[in-house]
Amino acid sequence: MSLEQTTSQIEINNNITEKQCYNDEDFWQGLIMLDLNLLKDPIEYLFEQFGTKEPCNRFDVGNSIEFIIGDYIKSCGFKCSDLPNAKRFDIDIDKYKKLSIKYSSTGDITLHNSNSSINKDIDMKDTILLTPDKLYLITNTELCKNNININDYIKNTGDSLKLKRNILKELEKINYPYIYDINIIHNKKECKNRLCSKIFYSKFMEEYKLQLK
Repeated sequence: MSLEQTTSQIEINNNITEKQCYNDEDFWQGLIMLDLNLLKDPIEYLFEQFGTKEPCNRFDVGNSIEFIIGDYIKSCGFKCSDLPNAKRFDIDIDKYKKLSIKYSSTGDITLHNSNSSINKDIDMKDTILLTPDKLYLITNTELCKNNININDYIKNTGDSLKLKRNILKELEKINYPYIYDINIIHNKKECKNRLCSKIFYSKFMEEYKLQLK
């Protein structure tokens, strides 16, 4: 599926009946109802064209993944609001809850950074986690139901809060209900490593020239 087809399909799906969502199960079933390629394809293109090899790309690529996941959630029929500047949350799903959105390919999962200050926030927020091969909905309610003590997997590094990656193996081991297979293909050696800042500058200049007319 091309990026144009993916975008078109998301626009079509945005017109479907708004879903009511009151708990984790409602949200999860609505989330996995669509073709996950609508989520996978734009992220693969993002990695293919930009990637995170260049340090200046990392923040923008991370934000773009959050926006892609947010658009996918909306295309599933949920009424929600993006929270790009909120502390610890990235999206608010109407009548359900606020969620953090994270992508992690290797190592421990950074839940938040404290901007070079001493981290005092050690709470795990309910999170949509995307990895190259799985989509997870990790909520404190469901962790408690499955007798998982999140404190066993939280690591305060001083200036950030991390989730130990071995929790993912534990979730699979206990057949945690909110895991879905996805295969995000990403060959770092073939990445074009385009600069996100160049794209922004190009669009900025287009807008600037238009307002001069």
